[in-house]
Amino acid sequence: MKVLRDQNNRMVNTEEINNKTNIDNDDVREKIKNLIKKKNYNLRDLSRNIKKNDAYLQQYLYRGTPKVLPEEYRYLLAKLLDVNVNELVPNWLKKISLQEEFFILRNIENKIDYINQISFSKELFLGLDFFDEKNLYYFQTYMSDCKITTIVDVSIKKFIRPDIYLLNDKKNYFLAIIELSKLSQNKLSVKPYFNNFSPFQINANFLNISGLILWQCSNIFSK
Repeated sequence: MKVLRDQNNRMVNTEEINNKTNIDNDDVREKIKNLIKKKNYNLRDLSRNIKKNDAYLQQYLYRGTPKVLPEEYRYLLAKLLDVNVNELVPNWLKKISLQEEFFILRNIENKIDYINQISFSKELFLGLDFFDEKNLYYFQTYMSDCKITTIVDVSIKKFIRPDIYLLNDKKNYFLAIIELSKLSQNKLSVKPYFNNFSPFQINANFLNISGLILWQCSNIFSK
């Protein structure tokens, strides 16, 4: 049995804490199982509807992987099952959420639908240079082996410095590294972040910039 001290110097039984979190996690799983059974839903179809592979919910509910359903998929599943998303949140996670302050950011590709909202800890934003949180959105790019999440400041619609920007080509968003062209003073050099497109040179007035990337992280998919 492992015993530690918390930030208030109280003795903490880590085994007891782990047991409580596991019970909370299992309670949420049972609730989801009952809702699925009651509504006669298919696990494979539900997994696809939350944009995961066919076996995702089967593994989560019956194998415990992942241990906790990620927030964005929890919102989607709650909508599909027609329940309040808080019903699918473990009690231990609710307590942590109450102690920590969050920003709720919307998906730039769908700014109205609340399902496309995810929360970021305010501590994450301490080192970021932005004027108003209302100008911040998130954008996700899915690759074969990873998902890249970025925070975008949409108040910046023009090139201000060499950096990663979010571009919009006929409502198709993509990331690109933009810098001043070495060939012409009036043009910008645009290198798509991924190899979907070839690099190109363009007059700054013709480039449709949706925002500047402030923060970026990736989630590697397990094989």
